[in-house]
Amino acid sequence: MTPIQEHQLLHASTSLLERARLNKRAVRSTKQVASHHPLPYPYTMYEIVVPVMDPASNTMIASIYLVRYRDAFTEDQTNEIWSFSRQLALSLLRMRVFEEVEREREKTSKLLHSIREAVIYIEGETIFANKPLLALFHHPAHDQVAEEGLMTLDVKIEELAVQVDQHEAFLTYMDHVCNQEIPTESLALSLNKEERFVTLYAEEIHYGGCFRGTMLVLRDVTAETAIDRMKSEFVSTVSHELRTPLASIYGYTELMLARDVQESKRQRYLETIHAETERLTNLVNDFLDVQRMESSQQQYDFKPLDLTKVIQETVEFHTASAKDHELVLDFEETTTGRIHADEQKMRQLFTNLINNAIKYSPDGGQITITMRQVDDRVQLKIEDEGIGIPRHALPQLFSKFYRVDNSDSRKIGGTGLGLAICQEIVRSHEGMIHVESTEGVGSAFIVELPIVQSVVPVTESVEDC
Repeated sequence: MTPIQEHQLLHASTSLLERARLNKRAVRSTKQVASHHPLPYPYTMYEIVVPVMDPASNTMIASIYLVRYRDAFTEDQTNEIWSFSRQLALSLLRMRVFEEVEREREKTSKLLHSIREAVIYIEGETIFANKPLLALFHHPAHDQVAEEGLMTLDVKIEELAVQVDQHEAFLTYMDHVCNQEIPTESLALSLNKEERFVTLYAEEIHYGGCFRGTMLVLRDVTAETAIDRMKSEFVSTVSHELRTPLASIYGYTELMLARDVQESKRQRYLETIHAETERLTNLVNDFLDVQRMESSQQQYDFKPLDLTKVIQETVEFHTASAKDHELVLDFEETTTGRIHADEQKMRQLFTNLINNAIKYSPDGGQITITMRQVDDRVQLKIEDEGIGIPRHALPQLFSKFYRVDNSDSRKIGGTGLGLAICQEIVRSHEGMIHVESTEGVGSAFIVELPIVQSVVPVTESVEDC
């Protein structure tokens, strides 16, 4: 077909194709062709266009175009083409429905794969799963499944139940689901010895007036569970930490009011009351500091500060009370301790760190405070010879309310707020803090703070011209 013939057939307003679309019936045409193409002599060209109609909307969805020379299309041949066009219409409509179903399936699959919750869909004997479900159960097919389709699980529910700590409860729940007795309440589960915590709930899927399947959603609540557990432990810790100094203060004051004690005992009681009051004050201040930090209401008074002097005074204060510990200062002579900081917060920072070093080396030993300059920062290391920190606890050590869960730490006590406050102070001063520790050997907390850059005076020289 030449370009001119193609235009006449497809694009011209008087084309056979347009006439077939408008008339919704077969259209025939006879043309005398004088061209030498495709035959070397004049010939007659017989054309027919039969529309392929959508019976539902009575619109043309395709067309059959036939052309030949020598003989015109007979009525019987036209009827046969009409019959074929009806069969073709059914095939095209089936293809359209199939394509629409595939598009909907792809869309549904991508939506399910994109959500963060793990999903199981049970339809008859077939179990489908999305990628988060495969990841949750460490399924080997997790990295192979494409987003265009749901993954058909090639494992049984019993095999998944092996990873569920409450596997009997899980199997009972799934039995109810498979028997179409959908539970109305959710089920709390943990996986792989409390590696993850999930909440499982089920929903019936109905469409077309019939029950089609069951959707199971496993929502990962590990973070929420950890927070709830931390809050519970925090309440218990706070109750204990507050009760101890309050009991001492109450007991000694009651004793002094009820009895006429000797002056020496009276002095000792007052010293104990003062120490416990100070401890109680520090606890309350820690709680208030955390509250201010979380609400972004913590205020800092930044001024030029000689960090060397702050460290020396803090060490002198603790040397008097730390009788079983030797506090050693190791300052490099070339190190400058000039920083831009809030003096009160710096004292709080190093008081907390030195207190920790003393507290977590209950058998005494040497505590070394080293200060040296690293490029444009001053680095301070507080190193003890105490019980150390387990490797698994290091990543969460600076989290609020976190306390190392071992027997030695539980004996020492604490609220789990000190290091979180230290980290917040250091960050607010554009510094860094980290820890190096070996369990049973000791710990070293390293703080790096930016040094105030000294200004080199500029002198002007005047030369006679």
